[in-house]
Amino acid sequence: MPMIEFDFLPDVLKESIVLTLTVTVLMFIIEAVNISSKGRMFSFLHRKTYGQVLLSSLLGAVPGCLGGYFTVSMYSKKMFSFGALLAMAIATTGDEAFVMLASFPKQALLIFAGLLLAGIATGLIYDRFNQDYISRDVAECDCSDDGTSEHKTLKHKLLHTAKHGVRIFAWTFGVMVLIGIIDQMVDLESWVSGNVVPMIILAALIGCIPQSGPHMVFVSLYASGILPLPILLASCVSQDGHAGLPLIAASKKDFFRLKCIKFILGIAVGLIALIF
Repeated sequence: MPMIEFDFLPDVLKESIVLTLTVTVLMFIIEAVNISSKGRMFSFLHRKTYGQVLLSSLLGAVPGCLGGYFTVSMYSKKMFSFGALLAMAIATTGDEAFVMLASFPKQALLIFAGLLLAGIATGLIYDRFNQDYISRDVAECDCSDDGTSEHKTLKHKLLHTAKHGVRIFAWTFGVMVLIGIIDQMVDLESWVSGNVVPMIILAALIGCIPQSGPHMVFVSLYASGILPLPILLASCVSQDGHAGLPLIAASKKDFFRLKCIKFILGIAVGLIALIF
């Protein structure tokens, strides 16, 4: 068994802090705007679930993880449906989007467009057949402020958001340290070899890891001409960059439900691409 080195800890700490601050600031902004508008600013989203799906898909399609953080923040505040969260998670390619644009721009744009359409379609279909879940979210959502409840004060909201930020940091740092240790024990790149179908399943499985690094392996191998497109597509659909990390802190149940759906979709997309 190889000796585990922890020289990656400073980078992990820095990245965890940046991610946590980004998500927390977004949540602060959402709360401040929502309270100052007495819930009217985002209330329209509850009446138009297709608007949630479209907006979250577009946010996910933006290169980087910021759109994903925003969508997770809105979902954790029960302002977005699970279908909207799912749409974002399918449409996004995280920080790897920048590498894809730089390495194979034409193919990257086509992949982004395909993921965007797939995200919108999947999100709409999910919400269409899960109306009870959406109704519960709307009923539970604290999206209005009549000035009479202590639990709706700005102070209470900001304190709750700060506590949520602490949980996000703890989960983010812990998961990224674990990934750093596993990466030293197993050479992920050496896995990407052999038969295409098993590699599609493997790519979808590795994509479930809530971190950008594993997906970068598939992007790099595709850019070098080693990896066929179906495997890359399976990875793109299954992964969602760092956006999954704050979702773990918000709801581990929803995180695993999201990953299970995306894992199945990733395999399906990869196999369809392989056939055609």
